[in-house]
Amino acid sequence: MPRQVDQLPTDATSLVRRIQALERQVTELRAARRLTSATVGTVRTAPDGARLELRQESQSLQVYGDDGETLLAELGPEASGGGGLWTRGLQSPYNMSAYLGSGELSFRPVQNGLVALPAAVTYDTDSTQYVDLILSSGALGASDKPARIVLESTFAGSIPWVYVTGAQSGQANLDVNGILLSRNMAFGSVNITPSAVNTPTSVNVTGLNLKGNSFYAQATANSSVPGSQVTGVGVTNLTSTGLTVWLTRTNTTLTTVYWMAVGT
Repeated sequence: MPRQVDQLPTDATSLVRRIQALERQVTELRAARRLTSATVGTVRTAPDGARLELRQESQSLQVYGDDGETLLAELGPEASGGGGLWTRGLQSPYNMSAYLGSGELSFRPVQNGLVALPAAVTYDTDSTQYVDLILSSGALGASDKPARIVLESTFAGSIPWVYVTGAQSGQANLDVNGILLSRNMAFGSVNITPSAVNTPTSVNVTGLNLKGNSFYAQATANSSVPGSQVTGVGVTNLTSTGLTVWLTRTNTTLTTVYWMAVGT
């Protein structure tokens, strides 16, 4: 049976090394135990200047600029009850924040009380018939009506929808700073020279590609003598691909007729 002394190193140097290694292990073990029971207030990657800070109090990760004072960005839990994280970044004139949780990305100024309703991008679906992406402007006051754009895809190959609405699908103004072109609308003009006085004369308009199932059209003559010399303007044969424009005059003067067709 081996004796106790047989388990010791054969020389003093080896014994000292083993004792030193044992002391390091005990020190590390004590430090680990203290760390698991300690509460760390703030962890910094640098004492000042550009740095990252992990703050226990706010449970947030903060990024500071070179001056050590400017908060460039922050990430932390949002506390509205929906779950998720919120972020903010350095912007002008206000630092803006956003949080992502429960399918909604919301935006508001970091300063409290500036807006009653945050702006939001919301993803919504009933899992059977539609998928919506909703953009909401937010509002300054609780009774103000935010503007909303709803992008909705439908099921079974149906045509998707784009809605521009106010709150709760109320009315909203739409200002297009340019030319509004819609594939269910067509417009133009034709020049008609009557074949004889008081005789309806027509010109065919072709090459249209109107979207829709039912079609409507109207026409008007570019004339300062309606009712006296221009006695009639009309349209017939309206389809998705064309229409026929008619003009009647008491003379045979060439006349420009404007037309517009709409599909629904």
